[in-house]
Amino acid sequence: MADLVIRNAQVITPQGMVRGGVAVEGEKISAVTSDTSLPQGQQDVDAGGLVLLPGLIDPHCHMGLGAARGQGRQKFEQDLQDVSVEAAVGGITTIITSALFGRTRETLLPCLAEAKERGSQASLVDFRLNAFLLHPPHIAEVPLMLSEDITSFKFLLAYRGEEGRQVGVEGITWGFVYQGFEAIARHAPPALAMIHAEEADIMEMLRERLQAEGRQDLAAWSDSRPGICEAMHIFSAGLIAQQVGAPMYVVHTSAKESMEAARFFRNKGAPVYIETCPHYLVLTKQTGPHNIGKVNPPLREDADRKALWQAIADGTVDTIGSDHGNYSKADKEGSIWDIMPGFPSLGATLALLVSEGINKGRLSWDRLAQITSENTARLFNLYPRKGVIQLGADADLVIVDPLREWVLDSASMHSASEFTVYDGTKVKGKAIKVFQRGRLLVDDGHVKAQAPLGRFIPSQ
Repeated sequence: MADLVIRNAQVITPQGMVRGGVAVEGEKISAVTSDTSLPQGQQDVDAGGLVLLPGLIDPHCHMGLGAARGQGRQKFEQDLQDVSVEAAVGGITTIITSALFGRTRETLLPCLAEAKERGSQASLVDFRLNAFLLHPPHIAEVPLMLSEDITSFKFLLAYRGEEGRQVGVEGITWGFVYQGFEAIARHAPPALAMIHAEEADIMEMLRERLQAEGRQDLAAWSDSRPGICEAMHIFSAGLIAQQVGAPMYVVHTSAKESMEAARFFRNKGAPVYIETCPHYLVLTKQTGPHNIGKVNPPLREDADRKALWQAIADGTVDTIGSDHGNYSKADKEGSIWDIMPGFPSLGATLALLVSEGINKGRLSWDRLAQITSENTARLFNLYPRKGVIQLGADADLVIVDPLREWVLDSASMHSASEFTVYDGTKVKGKAIKVFQRGRLLVDDGHVKAQAPLGRFIPSQ
């Protein structure tokens, strides 16, 4: 007898849809088969003909971002505790987050070690960590971080000056990027270079111009950071990656020009991978909420939104990340030029992709599973333990009702923040039951776990 059996489902596997279900023994999937071939289970769940997906993996979160000086550790732990609840309710069973607190100029290792410990005490879902490479000593630490199962390394190309100080970083040079990519190339795989692509020189000039014109609207923020700025950095960093042999992952890609840059490198066989975010798929600079919708890169035009959906369909986009930041409403009050960029959002990912993708014919279930689970697991060294429904994988499972209608707001998403950029958005598609390694986390929007169950997941 299995510990858990889920039957009468449309199971999304790497080989396609299976009408039947799964059996789970311990924390692992022990069978994926037709209903008639499934064993009995101590816990037996009838999915009612709904869709069974692998638990989503969010590759792009920022726990602890925006903490007051000296409060980074506490905010990291509290954010992870709060955000992991929102993640679980939204069908996300693994998150990958940054961690940057304490004295990190000379070494990142103590911060990352403490983040693992605090995360294991606080998180409801499983997690991994990304590392920022900000100073020369960090490049030298790449082999040591790899030995601690930190395999993804992010370069913040866009931030310098006042904008950099706002998020606690300094500008980096292309020489620094070249050296960092060299270090990553020596250990790839599993090492992966990540970039935030936006060209600062042009953005600074346009910002000064728009401020002088007295612009304060959300579209002004977008106009100060045009899509070519993102594409320019993808080309420049991509050429370096190609030169030194480093795989490169572009986070939160937002512009139609960037899709063309990505295709340029794909046609050359270069390992350049593209992530986009739900807010770029559903919002524009005209429809995003004022101030609250400020984010980097910014919300863009409808033409960019359509280009991203096309890029998902044709395989140019590899993954979906939320770029979640656990901000308060106070962080979004003031001048559009001064308030913090970013917003909480990860609890809406699955609902938006089902509502705007599956139900509008833009996306298949197979493709949704790839961009939200399998591809992320492969790129971040979690596959085949995570990201797929197959024999031997962790039993991270989500039963989804593609026709369930509901309204997004901070309460329905179980968000600790007082706001969401999707407030009042009607969607069709919801996670009904969520399992983490075979244990029921969420049942129809209600959290069932009594204690943090999350673990730091090592490389596979």
